[in-house]
Amino acid sequence: MKRILSIVLVLVSFSAFAQPKEKDSELKKQAAIIKQELSLDDRSEHLVYNVLYHVKTRIADIPLGHGNYQKLISYINEERVSMMKSLLPVDKYKQYETVFGPDEKQKITKILAKNAEHVKNNGVLVKKVSLTDLDDKFTGAKEDDEISIIASANQ
Repeated sequence: MKRILSIVLVLVSFSAFAQPKEKDSELKKQAAIIKQELSLDDRSEHLVYNVLYHVKTRIADIPLGHGNYQKLISYINEERVSMMKSLLPVDKYKQYETVFGPDEKQKITKILAKNAEHVKNNGVLVKKVSLTDLDDKFTGAKEDDEISIIASANQ
């Protein structure tokens, strides 16, 4: 009985992992709008979705208050531009920049403003310091954990 139950659980777990990932509905709508505006095929729409998803996840990976936040966001924006240039024909890319370029620049501006507000309220994330650099005064023991130091916004 236990053997049958374990086989059933294994099959259920494999079926759970085999489910396709659900697409981000906001990005899916944005890709559909781009497809319609530029008269793209389904494959190109999928590629545009992938670029949008890549940009969104890369931006989300950068912590607010990072010392090089603005520079990293500009790199991600350059990646977006180069990926869109590589997947769209020249005329379609020019049309994309004309129609959607101002919106993309506005999104970047909002993201940078959000970071500036975070820095104003919480300070800049300066650097990571491992506790191995610090020793306990009482025991003389060192720790292997890492912490982040935040600089004061007033400095």
